[in-house]
Amino acid sequence: MPKAIDDLMQTASQALAEMAYARCEALCLEALEQARDEEDWGMVGRVLLPLQEARRQKRQAAIDGLIMLGTPTKPPSLNDLISDPRCGCIVLTRPYTAEDAASLSLLIWKEQRQIEVLFADNEAHAPTWQVTTHQGPWASTEMNAPTQEWIGQWVDPLATAPPTPAHWFMKASEALGDAAYAAVDADPGTPQRFDELAEALNSATDHEILHQRLAEEARALQKAAS
Repeated sequence: MPKAIDDLMQTASQALAEMAYARCEALCLEALEQARDEEDWGMVGRVLLPLQEARRQKRQAAIDGLIMLGTPTKPPSLNDLISDPRCGCIVLTRPYTAEDAASLSLLIWKEQRQIEVLFADNEAHAPTWQVTTHQGPWASTEMNAPTQEWIGQWVDPLATAPPTPAHWFMKASEALGDAAYAAVDADPGTPQRFDELAEALNSATDHEILHQRLAEEARALQKAAS
């Protein structure tokens, strides 16, 4: 039997207080799925607040870590690719695929590491990069390539003059979330729009506006049901 949502959220709140952000996120996602299945829109709104905060803290830790923009070569395994940082950000490029990026994200999730993953469907030394989603609905955004000296190695942004590789990663991540949001076309105030927004958020998990819009839809559905 699934654990009661209230119990899940009590445990999630404790995890958030203990700064166990990955555990808090996992518990919130479990509670969110249950609340959506039950169409308990009020609970959905409650779940989204700690979920957004846990993801915000995970993202900050990642941005403060090492950054790798582009992967011109493939090490023997995905584990080898992320052997250095516990926290950080990485953009996979060809010869990797979106499926590789999804597998890497799953590996990081299972190990509860605070590493953010993006995928750019281009060669590492291309003049423009096509950053695309690697989970959830497909979305894409075109970016000017990062500084060549950053490519293919872990870089400490604190040792880099602004704009740093962390700035590039944040800009790309935000633009990708905007593209995923722009693809949502279901009518406002409907469960279909909520589900489309939830799927978009699944493809850009730390996008602040998507969290906010999802909460707004939950409030609208709660109001319509009352």
